[in-house]
Amino acid sequence: MKGTFQRLLFLPILAFLVFACEEPMREDPFVGVGAARWDVGKSANFLLSDDRFTAMEIEIAYMEGFRPTNFMMDEMTNFLQDLTLKPDGIHVIEKEIPAEGEEFYTTAHLSELENRYRESYNEGDTVSVFLLVVDGYFRQNEEEYFTIGAAYRNTSMALFGKRIAENSGGFRRPGRGNLEATVALHELGHLLGLVNVGSEMVTPHEASDEDHKFHCDNEDCLMFWAVETSNVLNFMQNSVPELDENCRNDLRANGGR
Repeated sequence: MKGTFQRLLFLPILAFLVFACEEPMREDPFVGVGAARWDVGKSANFLLSDDRFTAMEIEIAYMEGFRPTNFMMDEMTNFLQDLTLKPDGIHVIEKEIPAEGEEFYTTAHLSELENRYRESYNEGDTVSVFLLVVDGYFRQNEEEYFTIGAAYRNTSMALFGKRIAENSGGFRRPGRGNLEATVALHELGHLLGLVNVGSEMVTPHEASDEDHKFHCDNEDCLMFWAVETSNVLNFMQNSVPELDENCRNDLRANGGR
């Protein structure tokens, strides 16, 4: 009788151990396609710090005829090296994609194009950023100004190549490389959580105007609202604006340099 009791006690325990061993491993929520479908600013700490990812890859997909300048790509790399902790490096890959021939692009259209062409996602120790350069304009332009760039997902942003081409070079216009770089770095700033969209403010400096939320209140700062619109042409010198100290403090506080 005693031996029977011991066998009965052992069998349930063995069954539990077998079940526990067969339980599938949970997927890492911070890698793969799913980790690139969040709101702007939600990956700020991953992009800034080396706690989870020690390297960064920037994938640039540009439509035929709208390849970004080498100056812009160098400026992006230098900007991120200066602000983020990525001891294993920041790498840029680029590819040409077919031109869509569309006059206007909506956020939904940008997302669809990303789903079609993006190949680089967070993997291992590498965090990925996607830049899409399209051959048209942004559908949600306001009457008084037009949009040159946009951040639309947590690791995704777009430049509107036709707008840049039409508004750079020539008399009283910034050089193409400077305009591209200024807008691209501004959108990168949003992905890094500026202003108050993922990197909390150390000192309040978000624009008080409701129409310009999530931007810096310093008109000399890269994160001033006008930088991503046609208003940048009114005050931009022939150089790329820099982040002010308030923005830099926000990034440091969220794991950056």
